Amino acid sequence: MDNVTHSLAGLLLAESTTRLRARRTGEEPSARFRGVAAVSSVIAANLPDFDLFYTGVGGDRLKYMLHHRGHTHTVVIAIVGAALLWFAALLVWRWSATAHASRGDSRWLLALLLVSTLSHLVLDWTNSYGVHLFWPFDNRWQYGDAVFIVEPWFWMVAVPPLFAASTNRVARVALSLVLLLGLGLAWRVDLVSTGAAAALTIGAALSIVLVRALRPGTRIAVAISAWIAVTIVMATGAAIARGTTIRALRAADPTARVLDVVVSPMPANAVCMSVITVEQSGKNYRVATARVSSAPALVDASDCASRGGAGPTFHQSMRQSTSALRWDAEWVAPVAELAALARESCPALAALRFIRVPAWRVLGDSTVMLGDVRFGGGSGNGFSDVRVPRRSVACPAAVPPWTPPRADLLAGR
Repeated sequence: MDNVTHSLAGLLLAESTTRLRARRTGEEPSARFRGVAAVSSVIAANLPDFDLFYTGVGGDRLKYMLHHRGHTHTVVIAIVGAALLWFAALLVWRWSATAHASRGDSRWLLALLLVSTLSHLVLDWTNSYGVHLFWPFDNRWQYGDAVFIVEPWFWMVAVPPLFAASTNRVARVALSLVLLLGLGLAWRVDLVSTGAAAALTIGAALSIVLVRALRPGTRIAVAISAWIAVTIVMATGAAIARGTTIRALRAADPTARVLDVVVSPMPANAVCMSVITVEQSGKNYRVATARVSSAPALVDASDCASRGGAGPTFHQSMRQSTSALRWDAEWVAPVAELAALARESCPALAALRFIRVPAWRVLGDSTVMLGDVRFGGGSGNGFSDVRVPRRSVACPAAVPPWTPPRADLLAGR
């Protein structure tokens, strides 16, 4: 997820911890505890993205693919990171207050930072990018395929109650700007339909009215419940779209083996889904992109926005579309070609430790453009698109042990 969403989650968790502690102990926590909890929880909620400091953004594409959402996005490292942040927060507390935090403050803060850091992994898992939750015990990628990587509904349900709970003028201004930015982008970004933008605007207004009507102790609980509800609704739409797609694949080619169905809801839209399918039909590997409506009686799939992403080697799909599923583009290549590339080129195999939906095109006698259809598909413009030698035993440095998502094809069978 984006870091604004992670930060809002951290603030919600900090405020809920403060409220829960007050209910359990019968007394309000100190202003110092509230301040330390809010700041440290926001840091904790973004802590796993510390890997950006050594992977960079927009530089070495292969390094970024292999190490972002890598080791720092695991339960083991998240727990260690939360413990270190807790220790640092206590040191700052002692330095600024010239006194130790009480045992109660310390325990509640530790619990908060553990939950906030782990919330980052859960939120990142919900989209189609993937994480390695259980490394070093399991090197496979895990994908939730349930929520778009930037979901503005989270902003709409979180900002009003946080604004009401805050007494800090700077924080209130920042929260207001987040709400206005989310609404502004919703009306301008093509991926967000006009209907979804209108729904977001109405939802934001209702959220503000509801917050004004609720008691302070209830606002955050309602916000967290609404956050969970948004996730469930999006996940339900994605599950319906996945089922629709699998049925269509089996009807189109009963002999093909369905290897993967990548589902990603459109922003603010639980009805329109972007889908990428991966199949093996005999000796061929086939990738197709589609738009799926989880409620075709309300919205025809052809009216859903397209994320694009298919590379220049793709062509218009000839499969039969329906009101529930609109096939867009597809591409077919020999399985043996991908297997040979992985076997004979160590840089290609390294990239395939990240690439979930590989697409490639030969650029010359010795070079291949390899990419992930989720992020450009070999067009050369996506962040996952890398030029790799067709044959090379020279391996990139510090390649992590991630199991290639398409290990099911790399044996070449």
